[in-house]
Amino acid sequence: MTSTSAKLDVFDEPLFDNSLVSLHEHTYKPYGSPYYRNSDEIRIPIHFQDLILDIAESYIYIQGKFTPSDANKVCYLSNNALAFLFDEIRYEMGGEQVAVIRKPGVTTTMKTMVSCGQMQLKTLLSYGWGLTEEKQDILDTTTHVFSGKLPLKYLMGFAEDYTRGILNTKQELTLIIARSFKNCYLGEVDADIEINKIEWRIRHIVPEDRQKLKLLNRVNKGGVNAKIKMAYRMWDLYELPTLRKTATDIWAIKTTNSLERPRYIIIGFQSTDSSDNRSKDVTQFVHADISNIRTYLNSEVYPYERWNLDFGKKLDSAAYYAYENFQRGFYGKDNCEPMMDIGEFRKNPLFIIDCSHQQDAMKSSTVDIKLEFETREKNFPENTRVYALIIHDAYLAYNALDGSVHNGFK
Repeated sequence: MTSTSAKLDVFDEPLFDNSLVSLHEHTYKPYGSPYYRNSDEIRIPIHFQDLILDIAESYIYIQGKFTPSDANKVCYLSNNALAFLFDEIRYEMGGEQVAVIRKPGVTTTMKTMVSCGQMQLKTLLSYGWGLTEEKQDILDTTTHVFSGKLPLKYLMGFAEDYTRGILNTKQELTLIIARSFKNCYLGEVDADIEINKIEWRIRHIVPEDRQKLKLLNRVNKGGVNAKIKMAYRMWDLYELPTLRKTATDIWAIKTTNSLERPRYIIIGFQSTDSSDNRSKDVTQFVHADISNIRTYLNSEVYPYERWNLDFGKKLDSAAYYAYENFQRGFYGKDNCEPMMDIGEFRKNPLFIIDCSHQQDAMKSSTVDIKLEFETREKNFPENTRVYALIIHDAYLAYNALDGSVHNGFK
């Protein structure tokens, strides 16, 4: 909003941003065979070190063919199908691992459900999100060819948080194709999926001469002048194969160092037969008769008070409030726009633990992360799997002169 006094600045010169000469998209392709099969490891390297790359806005372009075994039976690409084509995606800089996404399909499903709202659904469709039997917009049903893109900011916290250009360092993207494509479709019959094209498309940032000279002068000084520090939030997915047949269960997830403090934990429950099953939607979660979930970071507990949920009686507002409040805490939004209303949330719930505010005493030590689950029933439902997506701090520094990369701010 223009202030009252600013309305009198009528003689000020207009400002134009001419700091960039060009911002063109370039395509990088994998080395080796152009044929991609289940469990193959695909590497896309970038060896040129005299470039400034816009990694945050880069994306993986995918093209393939989807052929049901019986054209007269119902069979279609399922929600988030493109992400389920892969078992793991890794991004490296200077030989150091910056981000690794295990089970990208599950990870992006959980993150998208809590991060995005109705306004983003049209954009998400090109990522494979929102596909249904009636809505197959990325698929040509005549030729059976599908295509779409997976932006890196959709896949990993590094690209979502660090939006500046990256210069003078080698980079590599590694994709491991899924062992099975049965999580990519739903229907009455099996289908064959072929991946014919995988490309990494990145914009090259070319600054105008004065900006380029300014960058080069800083880099050529070397030492601390050439060091670039990056802080971002990593997404790590953990899986508990099944809950025990008790009314209370404790899951000791991991022990981490003080630099990788968890900020949010997103928890989802599924039946163990949801995966690799064309009759069940792997992007659907269940409430598993949960009454309370608590996170222990050493001796600190989150949330402070118990939720005392009862989904059967629609006593679930505490869990929904944590869900709708995620965007406010994580992105700093004043007006949150959750993807699901409370009725939809009951049918497909995700439970969010906000542990972003921690005591200083805990920050100087290692952190043990444990989850405690409680149910009002005698036992948890049989064959219930638990996913926990931990969003934690991560730090990286690289030298723009020699391209070396170090974890932490060394």
